[in-house]
Amino acid sequence: MAPTGSDEFEGDEFANNLFSDLAPLLTLFGEQVTKQFLSMSLGWADHLLLAMGPLGIITIVISTIRLAGSKTLRALVGRARESRSDAEQELLSSTSDEVCEMWSDQGIVRVKGQTNALRTMVVTNRGHAWSLEMAHENKLVSLVTTGTATDVNFEAAPNLALNVSNTEATPRELWTWAAVGVALQAAAVMFPAVASYRLQWFKAESQVADYAYPCFVAGSFLIFAGILGCGHVIEGVTVKTALQFHESRPDCRAVWIQSACTVSDQHFSSCAILQSPNEGQIRMSRFEPRFQQMNISIRKSGKSSSLPYQSGVRLC
Repeated sequence: MAPTGSDEFEGDEFANNLFSDLAPLLTLFGEQVTKQFLSMSLGWADHLLLAMGPLGIITIVISTIRLAGSKTLRALVGRARESRSDAEQELLSSTSDEVCEMWSDQGIVRVKGQTNALRTMVVTNRGHAWSLEMAHENKLVSLVTTGTATDVNFEAAPNLALNVSNTEATPRELWTWAAVGVALQAAAVMFPAVASYRLQWFKAESQVADYAYPCFVAGSFLIFAGILGCGHVIEGVTVKTALQFHESRPDCRAVWIQSACTVSDQHFSSCAILQSPNEGQIRMSRFEPRFQQMNISIRKSGKSSSLPYQSGVRLC
């Protein structure tokens, strides 16, 4: 080891080796942790937390391209032929005609496919039961709109993961941890300034270059802003809605009835999932298509069928 100057930070070599050895571990665990975090990201507080601690930057960028990127960008990252359902199943909290959530012996499973084996019902302590649509018509629940959602499809596949007790942190808790993350990142940005300009530590027996710290601050800001934007884009492709139970009916809660079925070669047993009495909402998340859906009547072999068509896509 080369001798160090009297003003050089004595632990510099140790710090470099430590973070170099931890980098592969962060890359290994960061990918799946980041995908799981993105799948339950529901607001700006979550985006801020993601930007303050981006474990998988490459994973975040690729996920954004998979969900909202053009065909050219998707081809650039090797996802040109990927179906929408693959990205939705892996990265989003939404359910659709192509992705559903089922209950297995191990817990909630997201699978590709469509099934009518899982239904949402509203029940009371007296044993009365209504379908979700009938409960809305009878004023047992009311629609709570978030984002651009103005209506709800009562026949769509239910969201089980969003309705698990304590699955969402309170806004106060989220913003508290977001503030802690901002404070830690601010300290990480300010410490090199103190070390370079106040303490005047040396780097490799020489003074730190004048352009080093401004470049560090600019790069850090661009990373934070870019990850914050990616999180917002990923969360923005879904529309969140909720059905709020009326205060006059505290005895109502949701129950999900699952019939025995097979989806994507996986067998699921019949069961009933009862919502916690402390939950006052039925949460739903739907994928928002990029193109406006239209119906085209196509006649073939003397039979007429209606197929969905996406504007901006030419049919051959």
